[in-house]
Amino acid sequence: MVQLRNQKGQALVELAILLPLLLLIVFGITEFGRAMYIKNSLTNAAREGARRASVSPNDPTAEPTLADLRSHVAEACPFPINTAAVTIESTSTPPQHGASTITVTVPYDFTSAVNLIDLNFTLRGQASMFYE
Repeated sequence: MVQLRNQKGQALVELAILLPLLLLIVFGITEFGRAMYIKNSLTNAAREGARRASVSPNDPTAEPTLADLRSHVAEACPFPINTAAVTIESTSTPPQHGASTITVTVPYDFTSAVNLIDLNFTLRGQASMFYE
C-alpha cells in the first residue's frame, strides 16, 4: 500500500505551476476572438460606407457628402469609432460610373480588456467598390 503522507501538497504545487499558463491561454483565446469580431465589424462598416458612396450621385470625397458617409459608417459599426479617422478615397472625381472605385478605410485602436497581456495595435477594416 502506498503512503500518501509525502504527497499532500502535490496537487497544489501542480496547480500553482500550471494555472498561469492556463489563464494565459484562455485570455489569449478571448482576446483573439475579440480582435476577430472587431475586425469583421470594421470590414462590414467599411463595406456599408463603400456601398453608400458607390451609389451616391455626388462626389463622396467632398463635404457634405463626406460627413454623411462617415456618420453612416459609424452607425453601421456596433461599437463607437472615431468618425474623423474614417478615410474615403476615390480614384477619380467626380464619380465616373463603372470606371473608378471608392475605397473606405475604418481604423480602430484595439486595447486588451485584460491587463495580463499588453496588446495595443490598430485594426483596419477596408472595402472597395466600383461606382454604379
